[in-house]
Amino acid sequence: MIKYGITEMDYISAKDPVMKELVAHFGHMGGGERKDVFASLVSSIVGQMLSNKVADVIDGRLRQMVGDYTPELILQKSVEEIKGCGMSQRKAEYIRGLAADVLDGKYDFILLQDMNDEEVVKYLMQIRGVGRWTAEMIAEFTLGRLNIFSFDDVALQNGIKKAHGYKTLSKQRFERLRKKYSPFASVASLYYYAINDEK
Repeated sequence: MIKYGITEMDYISAKDPVMKELVAHFGHMGGGERKDVFASLVSSIVGQMLSNKVADVIDGRLRQMVGDYTPELILQKSVEEIKGCGMSQRKAEYIRGLAADVLDGKYDFILLQDMNDEEVVKYLMQIRGVGRWTAEMIAEFTLGRLNIFSFDDVALQNGIKKAHGYKTLSKQRFERLRKKYSPFASVASLYYYAINDEK
């Protein structure tokens, strides 16, 4: 989760009057402990193209079957057993393949600490089943990177449109906002998510 404080809140508030209102309305959005990259990747693959509710059910079944999400425990289960939790054959293969690759040393997530944001995203996108959006979400919410602002994130786009009253959102307009909030664009995204979720 993203860890931030008054410095970041003041910075993004000063950059945009709409953001200033959002920060005043929602206050500090909290921030929890950072999670394990492997476990986050497994959950992300499980949840791709699914509603949060359905993803949580399947994720819960898989956790119940394997216990903690570690490469060793995942590899104790077959693709068919993983698939039996309610996911597609392809997702089950991605998850088991990721576990095997991590144990074989193909991926070492400790290396991510010394990479910049774009390097992290590109490194994670080498993994089968991980696209740009998934990689950006891992960078933001698992690694706690403070300057992620994903154009591929529908919830973020919807939050921006709702907050600013835009009917459409071009890539150019999105990029202007990202640059405006840099180097704390991740923090700004939290407030757009919040307004998107607000009924």
